[in-house]
Amino acid sequence: MAETHDDNPALFEEDDHRAVYIFAPAGHNSSPLQEKARPVKRRRVSSKRASAAAEVAADAEGETQSTTTAAAFPRLFGGEESAEAAGLRRQVFDTAWPVLDWRIKNVLREANRTTLENVSSFIRDAEGDATRGTRIPAGFIITGPNIVSQDLLFEQLSEALGKATQARFVRLRAAGAPNLKAALKKVIRDATAQVSLDGGGDGDEDAEVAFGRDGRKYLDYDLEGLHAFLGAQQDSSRRVIVAFEDSEAFESSLLTDLLALFHSWQGRIQFSVLFGIATSVELFQARLLKSTARQLFGAKFDVVQADLVLDNVFKSAIAGTQATLRLGPTLLRRLLDRQRDQVAGIRVFISSIKYAYMCHFYANPLSVLLADEKSLTRQLLQPEHIQAVRTLDSFKAHVEAAVDARQLNHAQSLVEDDSYLVKQMVEQRQKKQDYLMQLLRSLHLLTSMDLVPGRFTDLYVAALAGGLDLTPTIDAIKRLGADDVPALINRLLTAIQTGSPDLDLPGWEDEAEELISSLSEIRDEIEALAEQAREKGQQALKSKFTAQSKVLRTTVVAQKVQLSQDTAKLTDEDKAFGKAIDSLVDLFTHNIYSDPIDSLFLHEAWAYDAEAPYRDVFVPRPGTTFERALTRPHGYLGCECCSKAAGTLSATLPTTCILYQLYLETGSLVNAADLWSAYYALVGEESDAGLGLGEREALGRFYRGLAELRLMGFVKQSKKKADHVAKVKWLL
Repeated sequence: MAETHDDNPALFEEDDHRAVYIFAPAGHNSSPLQEKARPVKRRRVSSKRASAAAEVAADAEGETQSTTTAAAFPRLFGGEESAEAAGLRRQVFDTAWPVLDWRIKNVLREANRTTLENVSSFIRDAEGDATRGTRIPAGFIITGPNIVSQDLLFEQLSEALGKATQARFVRLRAAGAPNLKAALKKVIRDATAQVSLDGGGDGDEDAEVAFGRDGRKYLDYDLEGLHAFLGAQQDSSRRVIVAFEDSEAFESSLLTDLLALFHSWQGRIQFSVLFGIATSVELFQARLLKSTARQLFGAKFDVVQADLVLDNVFKSAIAGTQATLRLGPTLLRRLLDRQRDQVAGIRVFISSIKYAYMCHFYANPLSVLLADEKSLTRQLLQPEHIQAVRTLDSFKAHVEAAVDARQLNHAQSLVEDDSYLVKQMVEQRQKKQDYLMQLLRSLHLLTSMDLVPGRFTDLYVAALAGGLDLTPTIDAIKRLGADDVPALINRLLTAIQTGSPDLDLPGWEDEAEELISSLSEIRDEIEALAEQAREKGQQALKSKFTAQSKVLRTTVVAQKVQLSQDTAKLTDEDKAFGKAIDSLVDLFTHNIYSDPIDSLFLHEAWAYDAEAPYRDVFVPRPGTTFERALTRPHGYLGCECCSKAAGTLSATLPTTCILYQLYLETGSLVNAADLWSAYYALVGEESDAGLGLGEREALGRFYRGLAELRLMGFVKQSKKKADHVAKVKWLL
C-alpha cells in the first residue's frame, strides 16, 4: 500500500496546540492572539554589536533601577499614580517584610530548642551506652493532638540531628508508606538522596538501583543496597534516623515488621527511630507486640505545644513594635479561628500574614505613607493622594468630631487646604506611634498582673476592636488581700522596668516616674497597715470589697427565720486599706487604656482589615464559583448576548450554562434523551427564539456541554439506568 504525503499546511492550525482558547462571539472584534501573524525572521547580530548593546544596558541599569522596581507594582489611581510612588510602595514592602521574616524564623528556632538538644543528646549518647545492647534507640516525642502543626519540629530535627550525629534523616508519614515495600523504598530513597525510578510507589514493578563502588544493582526496597551505599561513603557513617511523624496512623503490623527488620540489620546499619505521638506512650506501646517493644531502647520528650508557638509568632510578627503594618481585628479573628478550629500548621499562619502585607502594599495607594520621612517627600504626594484621603471614613469622622468640638477652622482647613491636610498627615505618624506604644504597654501590664485568665491574642484583638475592657481586672483587684496587693505592684514595677522582649518593647521607667512613685507609695502604705493590724492582733485586713466584710444575720420573728446580709464592722486599718485599693484602681484606670483602632484618623493607611481576599485565597469555594459562572456567565465573558439573560434560560447562553439551567429543574436521575430534547427545542431550527442550529451541530455542542458538567462534578454515569445520568450536586 502506497504511502500518501500531504504537505498541505492547513491541516494543523496554530490553535490546535493551544492550552487556552479565547471566546470571541460572532460580530465582535477578534483577539490579537487569534490573528495569524507572520513569524518574525531572526536576524543575526555580530558579537561586536552584542557587546556594545550589553555595555549600553549596563550603563543604563542604574538609571532604570527605580523604573524596574516600580514595574513590579502597578500604578494605581487608574494609571495616574507616579512611577516613583509605585516604586516606593514596593520598597516599603521589601523593607518591612524581611524584618518580620527574620524575627519569625528566630521565634521558630527558639521554640523547640530544648527538645532538639535533648533528642540530639539522646541519639548521640545511645551509641556508647553499654546497657542498650542491640536494641534500637527510640525517641517518643509527645507532639499533642495537632500533628500537622508539628511539621516544623521534624524539619528542625532533620537539620539538628544531621549536624550533631552526621546521620541520614528520613521522615515517614502513614499516607506515603501504606505497606512495607513502600516504606522501605521511601527510607532507601531519602537516605541515599536518589529519586526512585518508580516514584516511590507501591506498584508491582520493582526498579533496580546501583549502589556502592562495584556497580552492583539492588532492588530499590532492599536494605542491602542501603548498606552498600553507606559503606561506599567517605564519612563512613552508617547511622540512619527514621522519624514516624504520625506514628499512630500506621498499622500495627507495619510498624512491627519495620522495627523487626531494622533490628535484624542493627549490626550493619545503625538505625534510630523517632515516633511522633499525639496521645501517650502507654497507649502507643499497647499497639505493639511485647517482643517488638523489647527491641526498643526509648526515652520520652515533651515539645512546646502549637498554641504557644502561635502566641509567640503573634507577638513578634503582628503585635510587636517592629511590625510596619497592623492587621485589623476582623482579619485577625478569622486567622486565629482558622488556626484553632481547623488543622493548619504554623506556616499557614505565616503565609497569611505575608499575603496580607502583599495585598496592602500592592493595592492600597495610601500605603506609601508608611515610608520613612526621607523617602516620603511633598513632591511625591499627588493630588490623587489628597483626594483619596478625603474619601476615607476616618477623615469624615475626624471632620465631624472637629465640628462637634466647635473647631470649625480646623475642619474647614482639612476640607479645603491641601497643604494643611498634608501637615496633619505628617503629624499623624507620631500619633500612630503613640497609640501603638500605649496599646502595647497597657497589654503588657495587664498580662503581667495575671489576674484574669485569657490569652494575649484575644486581648489584643479585643483591644483593637473595642478598646480595653478593665472591668474584670478591676473586680479582681478589689477582691485581693493585703498580702496579694504588694506582690501585684512588684510585678507591675518589674514589667515597667524590663518591658517585653517578645514584643520588642523596651522598659519605660523614665517616662513613668509618676506612676512608679504612686505604685510604690500604695505598696508601702498597705504593708504598713498590715503590720499595724498584726500588732493589734488582727489576722488579716478587710475592705468593703472583700467577702469577709459581709455578715449574714439570722433573725427569728413569729417562729419564722429571716436571713439578712449586713456589713461587718471595719477597723481604721480596714478603712485605710479600702481607700488604698480605690487609689490603686484609679491609678490603673488613668494609665491602662486604649481606643479602638478605627477611631484613629488615617488608620486605613497603616492598618489592613479586609478579609475578602484572604477568604478567597486561603478558604476557596470552587463550588460557589462554578455555580455563579454557570448561572451568570456575563460576569466572566463580558458579551452582550448573555447580559440580557439575567439568570434565566436563553438560547444565547453557552451550551454548558443552558444544560446547567435544565439540570437544576431535574430530579436525582436525568434522562439524557429528555435533556437533549429540551436543549434542541431551545436552540434548534424550529425554535423561534433559538439560534437556528442544525441537529448535527447542536448534538456536538450538547455532548461537549454534558462532558463539561461531568468534569466539574455535577453529573456522573448512573449505574441503575444506562441512558440516565445521576445528579451529584444540588443548588443550596
